[in-house]
Amino acid sequence: MSAYGVSSDSAIPKADPIARVASNPIRDWVFRASLLVLSVAVLLAYRYWRESQLGNESFATGYILSAICLALLSLGLRKRVYGVALGPVASWQQAHHFLGTLCLIAYVLHAGFLTNGWLESLLAILFWCILTSGFVSWYVNKRSPRLLQAAGKAILSSEIPSAKQELRDQAYHIALRAAGNTRWSAVADLYRSRLEPFFQKPRSIWYRISPNGRRRRALLAELDASARYLDAAGLKLQQEMRRCIERRDDLDFQLAIQQRIRFWAAFHSCLMGAFFVVAIFHILIAHLFSSHW
Repeated sequence: MSAYGVSSDSAIPKADPIARVASNPIRDWVFRASLLVLSVAVLLAYRYWRESQLGNESFATGYILSAICLALLSLGLRKRVYGVALGPVASWQQAHHFLGTLCLIAYVLHAGFLTNGWLESLLAILFWCILTSGFVSWYVNKRSPRLLQAAGKAILSSEIPSAKQELRDQAYHIALRAAGNTRWSAVADLYRSRLEPFFQKPRSIWYRISPNGRRRRALLAELDASARYLDAAGLKLQQEMRRCIERRDDLDFQLAIQQRIRFWAAFHSCLMGAFFVVAIFHILIAHLFSSHW
């Protein structure tokens, strides 16, 4: 298996035909688009009604925007609630994506694309950063399962350190066995010069940002080049070391992908928290210094 090659469709379990009928992508898309259009129509109608009643349309859209933002927080709360029948998280995520799209429309109606004032500009920067991080988080979550599947058997991030330690010990003992025989010394020499740092040290920050298989391929190529110096028993040790390299690299890749998922989710949540703090301040100032709600 190539390093981090995305699995073909044939390697992915086929969905149950009944499940495919029950969840038709085109029908789901049409339903969500129709619901979004209806929601926007209701939003515009409410805004027009407030204007016809000589109300402040900025407050009208602001109240709706605040309500949508509060609803968006429900996904984070749902993920922290266990043992209560509140429906699958996937359904909450779909609702979160729908509300996020509606929130964008409500924000544009409320503040427009360009804002004036330092507080409004700060809110605008936070909002667009939240929107961008939310889209990146959605993309990462959508692509990660296929990437993880390409990296062998999935393992929880909390179990990866112990699995790495096991592989580290296994590789060390293979190198010790190779060092005990001059006909196998090529494996031991490669371990001392190149493989020991690979098994002992964590991967670089650049690998965690953009995991790739370059180092894996380079090490395996060097290991394969040592085959001409080995006898039959030495080749068996070489194959054992090869499996250790592949498994360790798969663990590094899985950890990087899982950390990426958690990073973007945490970053998105932190931006949401900062946005709500500034938004509350903005709401208080708007009500204190406006006589027309």
